[in-house]
Amino acid sequence: MSGGIYASDPNPAPDSEFAPGELRHLVVGNRGRLLDARRTPITVTGVDSARGSFEVEIGAFEDAGARWDLSLCEIGRFQFSREGSVAADVFVSELERARRRFDRELVVDCDAAARSRTAGRIEAARARVRARVGALGHVDVAACVGGRSGDARLFAALDDVMADRGVADLEQRFAATFVSNPRSGEFVKGHAIVLAELGLCPYRGKVVRDPKLFDGDWCKARRAEHLITRLAFTSGLWMSLAGEGSVTLYRGAATDGPMPKPTASSFVSATFASEVAAAHFEGGPATQTAVMWRQRVPVARLFMTFLETRELNRRFQEAEAVLIGDPGNRVF
Repeated sequence: MSGGIYASDPNPAPDSEFAPGELRHLVVGNRGRLLDARRTPITVTGVDSARGSFEVEIGAFEDAGARWDLSLCEIGRFQFSREGSVAADVFVSELERARRRFDRELVVDCDAAARSRTAGRIEAARARVRARVGALGHVDVAACVGGRSGDARLFAALDDVMADRGVADLEQRFAATFVSNPRSGEFVKGHAIVLAELGLCPYRGKVVRDPKLFDGDWCKARRAEHLITRLAFTSGLWMSLAGEGSVTLYRGAATDGPMPKPTASSFVSATFASEVAAAHFEGGPATQTAVMWRQRVPVARLFMTFLETRELNRRFQEAEAVLIGDPGNRVF
């Protein structure tokens, strides 16, 4: 991708030098690429049939060194070196059984009464943080968007609020995971399920693979507290800054084939900067279809943004906004 938004390889090897990803390629040490526009290089670093997952280490670009824990169902999103090792047939059969076991849909619908109770909790939390946000003084939002850089005062204010509510660890884990890959592990999935139980957005996704997803510090009650406090802080902040009930956001996408049908998501990533969406729209050498969207989105749906989130400024400068999903809006 050009334009200085993202790093890329100007001369990637052609796809013909790689084999489409299959379970037999899941051998520790095998090298391959993600089928994204810039063909991000990866190395397989682990395989876990009991949890239906495999781990890869990112080999280049902004997220170099990050490790993603992915469902076996995602193997088709990769391609691998034709010179790599292949797993024994007995192990491939074991992985196929694991993939089928976890390739099942989980649906958690929303309840109107739960949504009403949650709205009351969000408003009460918003009242608690309003004075703290108001005391920060002027924030030049246009300059922050133009520079795709957040405000250190807001980082500190968010840290204080999360610590006060006892959910600073959840904030750090969620933000770090979402920035790198929301599908890495199941932490974000756990939040999505609780979001549905709070009545805010239905969950439509795969079943839980980690039996300890809601144990201990990651229990549903603490996740709910984090979700409510975060929504209160971010929506309250932007209500104050925007001076109106909505903000303009952008999204861009490119694909090597026809654009797939949009699917519902509990958390939606967008940007305040049109040039970031344009970089996604540009795609790569194999791109066949690209789309760019712009929409006014209610401030109440803002869950986290680059303005107040330190983690959204560490590796990427995307002026990102993370929205609570809306089943009636399949793009934003």
